[in-house]
Order: sequence, then structure tokens, then C-alpha cells
Amino acid sequence: MPTYRILLVEEQVESDCAEFKVAASTARDGAKILVGAHARAREKSSNWVSLPDGQSARIEPDNLVRTRVYCVLLDDDGNEVEEIDLNTPTSPARPPS
Repeated sequence: MPTYRILLVEEQVESDCAEFKVAASTARDGAKILVGAHARAREKSSNWVSLPDGQSARIEPDNLVRTRVYCVLLDDDGNEVEEIDLNTPTSPARPPS
């Protein structure tokens, strides 16, 4: 029986949200403004997202939304090869012809 190196991963997704009113030509442009403001806050190690017009909100993800457990096949050097799909049924082995 072969032996495989397999990485067991538990991934947790947490969320928080805040509503802003953003003046922009499109909703997509408004979203880009918010994402940029969020990036600037993170660069300062801050949870406060602030816009030039004075709007600000604290984004502090602490609501657990989802937990995912999965496995990744590793090669002999410990490099990730592929995620092992546990949701797809395996096909039965066929005898050699």
C-alpha cells in the first residue's frame, strides 16, 4: 500500500460589514473606492475604513461564516500538488485489459 504526504487544512472565514454612501459614476467604481479605502486602513494596521468625505466605519471580522476542512496532496519535497476532491465519488478500479 502506497504512502502519501497529505496536508490537512482547516480554513475559517470570518466577516464583518459596514455600509457607506459613495458618490461614483458606477456601483463598480464606488466599490473600488471602498476597497481602496480598506487597503489604506490595512496598510496602517487599522480596522477603521475612512472616506475623504468623513464617513468611517470599523471593520473587525469576528462573525464566523464558514469553516472548511480539506486536504492537499504534497510531493516528496513538501510542495502542494493538488487539492484532494473528497466530494466527487471515486470510480471503481478497472482490471487491466
